[in-house]
Amino acid sequence: MLELGFWLLFAHFLADYPLQGEFLAMNKGKSRQVLFAHAMIWTGCLSIVLVLNGLFQLWIAIFVLLVPHFLIDEIKARNKLFYPKLSVWQGLVVDQTLHFVQIAIVLLIIS
Repeated sequence: MLELGFWLLFAHFLADYPLQGEFLAMNKGKSRQVLFAHAMIWTGCLSIVLVLNGLFQLWIAIFVLLVPHFLIDEIKARNKLFYPKLSVWQGLVVDQTLHFVQIAIVLLIIS
């Protein structure tokens, strides 16, 4: 399980940063379609790890990865709820922590 967690975190960092690209990073806060594309890329990368380990389940991809990732980034991008009170760095920490929680939930479900 530790090895799977490592690969899920690797996929997370790959998809949430370099695979996001400048266009998605600059426009996901302005367009829900662009934000959805980012969430799909992220979900796809983590799902590939699950597929390669024979653990992929569509409901996990949709309801534990895709939808929460979209909502977390939507709230952050639009400065809703608690984000207006946070610095950019603090917002990033909250965002990443929530994505780590998503990964932990996946690991709990499949274990």
